[in-house]
This record gives sequence, C-alpha cells and structure tokens, in this order.
Amino acid sequence: MERELYMSLSRKQRLFAAFSFGTYTEKRKMMFGDTVSPGNIRTGAEPFLLIGDEDYPEKLYDLSNPPLLLYYRGEKKLLKEAAVAVVGSRAPSAYGLKITKNIVRELSLYNITIISGGARGVDTAAHRTALQDGNTTICVLGCGLGVDYPKENAELFKSISTSGLLLSEYPRGFKPEKWTFPMRNRIIAALSEDIVVTEASMKSGSLHTATYGVEINREVHAVPHQAESPWGQGCNHLIELGAGILYNSRDFSEDFRKRHKGTE
Repeated sequence: MERELYMSLSRKQRLFAAFSFGTYTEKRKMMFGDTVSPGNIRTGAEPFLLIGDEDYPEKLYDLSNPPLLLYYRGEKKLLKEAAVAVVGSRAPSAYGLKITKNIVRELSLYNITIISGGARGVDTAAHRTALQDGNTTICVLGCGLGVDYPKENAELFKSISTSGLLLSEYPRGFKPEKWTFPMRNRIIAALSEDIVVTEASMKSGSLHTATYGVEINREVHAVPHQAESPWGQGCNHLIELGAGILYNSRDFSEDFRKRHKGTE
C-alpha cells in the first residue's frame, strides 16, 4: 500500500515531501535556506534514493515511517541482497567482541552482507571483520555523510564507501543528535532479514533495533550471557521475550544461507 501510494505521486512532489515533511528544521535550512518551495529543490552532490523510485529498497516499505530519502556512497546494489544486522554494545567486553567477530566470519564464508550502525564497539567490529574477510557491509549512519562520527572511524567509513555501502537519511554535514540514532536503528532493522544482538545492556540502543525488527517481522537472535554480566542483560532479556538463542554461529550461518540464499 505504501509503495503504491508514493509511486502514484510525481517525483517532484516526492522530492518536495522529502525535504519539507517532519520537524527537521536544520535539514530544511541546509537545503533551502529559510524558505521551502517546489521550485528551489536542491539535493546536493550526494546521490540519493527517493521513496517511490524503482531503486528505492523494497524492505523499507515495511516501516510505518520509511525514510523519504536516503543519501548513499558505494554499491547500492547491496540493498537487494539478503543481509544480517549485527549490533551491540558501544563498550563491549572481550567476550562480546570475540563472539561478534566469530559470527561475522561465519556469515562472511557465505558472502552474507553485514549491516550495522558504525558506532564504537560491536558495530565497528562487525564492519571491520566483514571487510577483513573480503565480505560486503552496509553502514547506516546517525548523521550526514561526510561527518565522521566517531572520529576514529574515519578510515573505516572511507573503506565501507569503497567496498560496501554508506547510508544516511540526513544531508551531508548533518551533525548527530540523540534522536537520530533510534531513527537510524529502524533503517538497520528494516534492511535486514535477521537481526543479531551479540552483547547489550538493558539501556543499549541495540534493543531498539531488535524492537523495530519484531514490529516488522524480522527474525531476532541474541547471544546468551552469564546471569551476573551487566554487559549481557539486554541479550538475556531479549531471549526471555522470545528472541532466538544464538549459541552456534556456524549453525546460524548455514541456516540463514538455506533460508535466504536458496541453497542446500
């Protein structure tokens, strides 16, 4: 229904909506100055995906509030591939990092695209491990392209834009805000077939990603942790709520391949 609705509108109408809808005051000012009218639409130098266009990712229509426009750098064809979101703590334990790398390496054996959010910790480990293993990865940012957040990931983002795909619904130069990360998480969830949370506290934003996934019928999996581990209570909570228990990364990778790659 959403897809048909947007495709029924002219591209000029959709562009106007993308730049004027919502409360993104700073976003609008960056694009138009103080006024907004259909006659002065400027999309900037970055290529973008506009809702209703043929190349707009089908999976995003599952969201109740799909992004109207996504800027990108890299291989947009990756958006048509089956993918797994691997997310977790920004300050993971040694165990959390180890299991994250193990899972990504197993998925990389089957060239299954890895999606994450470019944050410190688990996200960074997931992206880097995928690239090191010659796999593809998609990074959905909580800021505009050209903003290296965190700063230490500048080279990582550059590598992803060359060998994978960087995505953002915010214009170039848009600085991250607290509210932009939950918004980013819904895109991560929608673009994936399965979501894996490797380590998370009860306050982790990874739980938001998992919640978005459940709402749009994505498979959610969590790595179990020791009962007294503060780093893993979010994962244990997800399992209690019905998430799949991920205790064998090889079995998970093979099962995903069979479900989404159509192989035996």
